[in-house]
Formats: sequence, structure tokens, C-alpha cells
Amino acid sequence: MKKINTRGWSTPMIIGAGIFVATTGLLMFFVTTDPFRFAHELVGLCFAVAIVLHIMSNWRPFKRYFTQKLAIGIIALAWLVGIGLVTTTALRNEVDTEELVVERIEQTSIQLLAPVVGMEVDELVEQLKGEGFVVDTPQMTIEQLADKHTTETDTILLKVFR
Repeated sequence: MKKINTRGWSTPMIIGAGIFVATTGLLMFFVTTDPFRFAHELVGLCFAVAIVLHIMSNWRPFKRYFTQKLAIGIIALAWLVGIGLVTTTALRNEVDTEELVVERIEQTSIQLLAPVVGMEVDELVEQLKGEGFVVDTPQMTIEQLADKHTTETDTILLKVFR
């Protein structure tokens, strides 16, 4: 059985991916303060040190990969995949949780919102009426109430959650 030579393609892949992971790991370590990423960042720093030590101890064979077209192609491919993933992540629309919660509250009826703010439905309806926002029916949403009175939902929410 013929032995498969993995060194010819695996080492260039490790070089490309390793340099990319080390670089982004260093950037993450010095830029973010997210405590859930600390372990990843610390491992990334150790990986970066290991790569430098590996390169130093294997300098001649390391340089040789940059003279081989296939190795350069694999290194470039690993970088392109990494950059593509970063670009895709950067362009993805992240959901703003706070904004999403406010939107859901705006779409909630007065009837369902009253217990959340610690009031009876009639009590909240009267409070809003006292603030100049007449509620036709407790099933009205904050959005519908704002539309009826041509005002922003934020104005009504400030009255509800005071």
C-alpha cells in the first residue's frame, strides 16, 4: 500500500491557518474584553508562541514552502477562507437584543402589559388616559396607541414604565 504524503499539503495548511489564527487571536486579545473569549485568546497566544518556536527550529524547511507553487496556493487558500469568514461575520446583521425587546413591548397589548408593570388593566388604562392617551380597548398595542395619538411609542412607554 502506498503511503500518503500529508506533509506536502498539511504543513502549508497549518502555516496559513496558524498565522491567520495567531494574528486574529492577538487582535482579539488586545481589542475585546469579553470574558467568555479569554480561554480562546490565551490558547491563541500560546499557539502564536508555538508557531514562532516551530518556525525558528525549522527555518530551512519553512522557507522552502514559499518556493513551491502548490504550498503557496494552499497557504493563500487558507488565508482566503479565513478572510472570507471574517468578512461574512462582519457584514452579517447582528440583532440588537435591546431593540428587539423594545419592539416586542411595542407590539404588546395594554391588557398583557399591565401585569408586567404591576398594575391592573383598568389602572393602566386610566393612567394613560390621565397622560392624554385614550385607550379604545385594552387589546390595543402600544404601537396602535401611538399611531392613534400621532406620537412616538417611546413617549408612551416612558409613561407606562415610570
